[in-house]
Amino acid sequence: MMKFFRIVFAVLALTSLSAGARAQYARDTVCFRPTQLIAPVALMGTGACIHYFGHESIDAGIRDWNLSHLNVDGNGLFLDFGTYFAYGSPAVFLGAGLLGARPKHAFVDRTVEAAISYSFAYSTGFILKRVMHTLRPDGSDYRSFPSGHTLFAFTSAELMRNDYGPWWGAAFYTMACGTAAERIYGNRHWFSDVLAGAGLGILSAHIGIWLLEPVKSLFSIPDISWDGLSSRNVQIAFTPSADPYSGTPTANLSILF
Repeated sequence: MMKFFRIVFAVLALTSLSAGARAQYARDTVCFRPTQLIAPVALMGTGACIHYFGHESIDAGIRDWNLSHLNVDGNGLFLDFGTYFAYGSPAVFLGAGLLGARPKHAFVDRTVEAAISYSFAYSTGFILKRVMHTLRPDGSDYRSFPSGHTLFAFTSAELMRNDYGPWWGAAFYTMACGTAAERIYGNRHWFSDVLAGAGLGILSAHIGIWLLEPVKSLFSIPDISWDGLSSRNVQIAFTPSADPYSGTPTANLSILF
């Protein structure tokens, strides 16, 4: 009996040590839930329905209204915000935790998650663009459906929401919607393109989330809790000031860890 209690105590001790080492970044135990498909399927389905059954009335109608009210010359003020956000947001997803934000997953896990999500997004978007063979509203090529910029933007938005929380998610979803609006405003995509891209982007993020642990197990990727500054108790202070003699602007940056 004493031997039994010693074994139980040893197992509990090892378990507590392991849990302490991974307290900040615990393994995900939540797997696929059917409700997670509602938003992506609804967006992709609506986009496909408009593309096939309402292209002339809805897609063309929105394009014509855009050209006549906002984009008179056919090109308009195309700031290309969507390009910077869509392809820069993956760096924010990976790097925000390194700079002190508190994500759900550590850096290695986020890297695996991002690799799965963005690979799925790029490959499916690439295939669909060639299968659908849809002419862009500006007539530049036949790779309109779905919107790749919107696809990547919404992939990042859902990854940020899942890992960093609702406030980060709200900010990134706002910018993702701005990316979709800009693609329509710039006359690069139809309304159905951005709807399908948004739905596929959310689905791509969930693919990465669902497959994170299976892929780690398949390739024997260990749990590594390191995540830059967020792995420590870090205090960052930035103080702007001015030289008292010359008036030259200066600043002090201090990092305590």
